[in-house]
Amino acid sequence: MKITPPVALVLAFAVGHLTPCSARADFFGKIEPRLFQIAGGKKADYKKPATSPKYVAIYYSAHWCPPCRAFTPKLVEWYNGFKAKHENFELVFASSDKSEEAQIDYMKEASMPWPAMKFGTSKGPEVKKYASDGIPYLVLLDENGKDLTGQKDNAWQHPQGVLPKIEEIVAGKK
Repeated sequence: MKITPPVALVLAFAVGHLTPCSARADFFGKIEPRLFQIAGGKKADYKKPATSPKYVAIYYSAHWCPPCRAFTPKLVEWYNGFKAKHENFELVFASSDKSEEAQIDYMKEASMPWPAMKFGTSKGPEVKKYASDGIPYLVLLDENGKDLTGQKDNAWQHPQGVLPKIEEIVAGKK
């Protein structure tokens, strides 16, 4: 009997030859090439972590959005305390700004310490499918890209209410 590649893949999972790490790398690997950071006040290449995060939160926001600008400083403060204790977590900014310059200005003004999607790439299907109709919006995904905090049909929810859910899930209390 000849085993075709898809059948071989299923068999590999069934007998435990492939681990969840493979799935984790696949999901984060889809967005990782699109990331950059602000370092020393300038746009810089994203520094890849030694291991892909198990949990990735996507923060949909924009410079022109007053509710976003009100919430982002709270998120920065929360992230600075939370990330230091949870290496298995990363937050990624998906901008709805009208230009790359506005996106970078927003990141600098808010002192965003997390990576961001390169301008315009957050509209790709891997990221857009988790978005809501409104911003600011925050959603937590697991290593397989499963939405862990979103509402049915991606109904908007205030990101402040998502932070306790993230804490519970990432810390393993749920």
